Amino acid sequence: MPARQVVILVFDGVQPIDFSGPAQALITANEEGASPPYMVSVRAFTGEKIRTASGFSINAEPIDSALDIDTLIIPGGPGVHDAVQKNPEFKNALRQLCERSRRICSICTGAFLLAQTGMLTDRRAVTHWRSCGRLSREFPQVQVESESLFLKDGKIWTSAGVTAGIDLTLALIQEDHDTSLAAKVARRLVVYLRRPGGQNQYSEPLSLQEASGTHYADLLQRMIDKPEFAWTVEYMASIAGQSLRSFHRQFKEELGTTPSKALEKIRTELARTYLHTTDMRMKQIAAKAGFDSEDSMRDAIVRQFGLSPKEMRERF
Repeated sequence: MPARQVVILVFDGVQPIDFSGPAQALITANEEGASPPYMVSVRAFTGEKIRTASGFSINAEPIDSALDIDTLIIPGGPGVHDAVQKNPEFKNALRQLCERSRRICSICTGAFLLAQTGMLTDRRAVTHWRSCGRLSREFPQVQVESESLFLKDGKIWTSAGVTAGIDLTLALIQEDHDTSLAAKVARRLVVYLRRPGGQNQYSEPLSLQEASGTHYADLLQRMIDKPEFAWTVEYMASIAGQSLRSFHRQFKEELGTTPSKALEKIRTELARTYLHTTDMRMKQIAAKAGFDSEDSMRDAIVRQFGLSPKEMRERF
């Protein structure tokens, strides 16, 4: 069978991991027996040296007008905005390239380039969590779903930033071939197998710490260090040096969640880490993460991630 032609479109200011991650996943799929294999090429409209966001340059082939493109991958990077502004022909050329591709994928802020062409109009899409707000403001006709790792809407796939591009590519490999091949690639790359597209983009404890500024940083760190402690809201308030009423109100104002829900997020994140990195039994994990039973851990994990503990472990 003829190879699947995969074109990765690059431009000045492209983020290297946004094109190298998916490229390596596809090449690894070939090494693991993908049939038909992927023919991966890195191309640019100018067909010249491209300066990446990391400062080094790469050689890119010119776009071949006769190439039968199976999958077009559009990486992100700080250069996505200048790509259109500095070259008025870029948008039209990209639109034409999209129209002749069977499948289109944007990685990270590459979604901005797709939005410029109108390809995302009335479609669900995602980009890096730091840029979701801007994508919504500049392109209100795009249905931005900020918490997803990747999304598929028709022939168009979009993903969050950095390693989410590999998650998306594993999903492509599974769609093109089967779960077994995707598992082999994931194992070779030492990454999650089929990390769900709807999973949150970032670590909950990290997001809580960032959102808190300095007011509750010490409390949150204590909760992260000792999740198995019998935390009560009263004790949390005493550490914060506030009355119970003031603590509950101000905590929610600063972090956007209640103290008890913040504790649950910390515990479920820790339990997820144990599920992915150890062979401990569920009962052990529940105890170490601070849950009073396996059932309470399961209920909390399903609430936070939409998966059971067993499903989480099987997908690593």
